[in-house]
Amino acid sequence: MSTENKVGLLAVISRELNRIVSRRIYLVTMIAIPLFAYIFFITMFSEGLPQKLPIAVIDNDNTTTSRTFIRQLNTMQMVNVTMYADNFDEAQREMRKGNIYAFVIIPLDMESDLQAGRQPELTFYYNNAFFIPGALLYRDLSTMSALTSASVGLKTGLAKGKTAEELMGQLQPIVLDSHLIGNPYTNYSVYLSNVLMPGILQLMILLITVFAIGIELKEGTGREWLATGGRSVFASVAGKLFPYTFTFTTLVIFQNVILFRMLGFPLHTNISLMIAASVLFVLATQAIGIFLIGLLPVLRNALSFSAVFGILGVSFSGFTFPVEQMPPGIQSLTLFFPMQHFFRIYENSALAGAPIYYYWHSYLFLLSFMLLPFIVMLRLKKALIFENYPKK
Repeated sequence: MSTENKVGLLAVISRELNRIVSRRIYLVTMIAIPLFAYIFFITMFSEGLPQKLPIAVIDNDNTTTSRTFIRQLNTMQMVNVTMYADNFDEAQREMRKGNIYAFVIIPLDMESDLQAGRQPELTFYYNNAFFIPGALLYRDLSTMSALTSASVGLKTGLAKGKTAEELMGQLQPIVLDSHLIGNPYTNYSVYLSNVLMPGILQLMILLITVFAIGIELKEGTGREWLATGGRSVFASVAGKLFPYTFTFTTLVIFQNVILFRMLGFPLHTNISLMIAASVLFVLATQAIGIFLIGLLPVLRNALSFSAVFGILGVSFSGFTFPVEQMPPGIQSLTLFFPMQHFFRIYENSALAGAPIYYYWHSYLFLLSFMLLPFIVMLRLKKALIFENYPKK
């Protein structure tokens, strides 16, 4: 029997594989874009935090103290003094061009003021439009100015005959023992990569699922596809999506191995739980894609809604703004996005190491998304048979 006359699940899978290799868009969406996103985010956040951000200095004092301050400032983790500006306007122009993120104005007579016990004013200007670089630079600049003041005070006090212990009690009466809560690892990749990478993958899954089914409707090949599946819409859909499910499942397993095993991201649970959550995330996203094309059996409409849904999924996941702080109506809306449940599993299991009791319902929500295709299967079958929807 020829391949064209075979029917059933395997025949649909074989047919879909032939379609995949015949169009570059399938391979680009399935493999190229997700792998590029993985490489991009891993390399971009390879150091965890931005390092050596460029700043400018306006040295109006030009003394030993000011030059020492600049050298010490340049040793800070986030700071890289890349230019010496002559005036405020020049530094401001460079900041607007994006060549620097901040600049410091050292006042005239800073050295003499410090030696006389007066308080010279160091002025910082930083670009808070780039929130993370601005906040990090402000922290280092503030720290360096405090250390410089303390250093001069220590030298002056020692010259007057006081002991170091007495002076430290005056310069730093309270010693802070800081423990970061929001980002204890001081590594933004731990939080961003585990959301942005699945977010890109979610968008690709939605688009390719909708496209793979919707192109059959647009090109009028739906009856042929259904006939290959033995006129069973369930076998036809399952066979068509199997190559994509296999590919995306492999990608998410690969993602977990890279992040938790190769890069050493914090994992306070068994990696199998994260892999299970990732696989359920893929299946739930595919189920939503089937639901959208079944509900709107016009390719352009379903693709538009898929793109919007994929982008909103990242916003409603809770990693940019806590879900608990959202208005009640919006909190309820986040339940309809698989990203929110996946992120909840990640933060509770991998980051916090909480028992599964606290997030088992997130697995249940991901499973419940797989019921969505059953709602539209009959409508999708009619669309394939009658082809009574616009194709353009």
